[in-house]
Amino acid sequence: MKKSFLLILAVLVLVLPVFSQEEIQVVREVQESAREGDIVNVQINIFNPYPEERVLSIEEKLPNDIQMIEPSEPHETRFFNGIKASFLRWEKTIGPKSVSSFNYRMKLLSSGYYSLSPTKVIDVKTTTKIQGTPVSILVTCVSDKVCGKNENYMNCRQDCKPDAEDGVCNPDPSLCDPDCEGGEKCDKGGIDISIWYIIIPISLIGIAFFVFKFKKDNGSGIKPSQLPSEESSEETLYS
Repeated sequence: MKKSFLLILAVLVLVLPVFSQEEIQVVREVQESAREGDIVNVQINIFNPYPEERVLSIEEKLPNDIQMIEPSEPHETRFFNGIKASFLRWEKTIGPKSVSSFNYRMKLLSSGYYSLSPTKVIDVKTTTKIQGTPVSILVTCVSDKVCGKNENYMNCRQDCKPDAEDGVCNPDPSLCDPDCEGGEKCDKGGIDISIWYIIIPISLIGIAFFVFKFKKDNGSGIKPSQLPSEESSEETLYS
């Protein structure tokens, strides 16, 4: 009896991982970086591992500050967590053990990070919900020599200095970044305390140099008491 139980347990250990992989897979492909104003293509790939076709309902939440290129408009606009958001929706029939791919294109209107929420998929037959993974796109600026809105030293180093007031703290100790904790002194024209380690020694050396020079100049002069008197000069002359 004990041997039979161990055999069944071993079979389950080998078979369960195979069954756990039998589920619909969602993979989204998009570039990780772009420039402001670029048009990017987003491709969604869905794999149906089942031996029969499946009808899937797919929803994609669009990021803010974009212009849709293809399709030209979002399929739906509604409030999401209290904020107005745009969505794309499809219903796709995917054949048995096959992959279906579809695309959309959008123009990125500003620099910064664009976050794409996970693609949501519902299996109409089983009502099973499947989610993809989130994706981020780093959008760099087009330089105009002005550190503008949504630009910082990370995504627009051509326009924003490392210590610019851009909403991002640069922890470099040699900088005085007003975005860092305690950085309010930068706005008031304050000097980073580390600078005093340079100013104070230089000032002390300068003071010591002038004191030394002053004493040296005074020491090299002839005191009045050391000058020969008029009488002693005459005695010396006639002797």
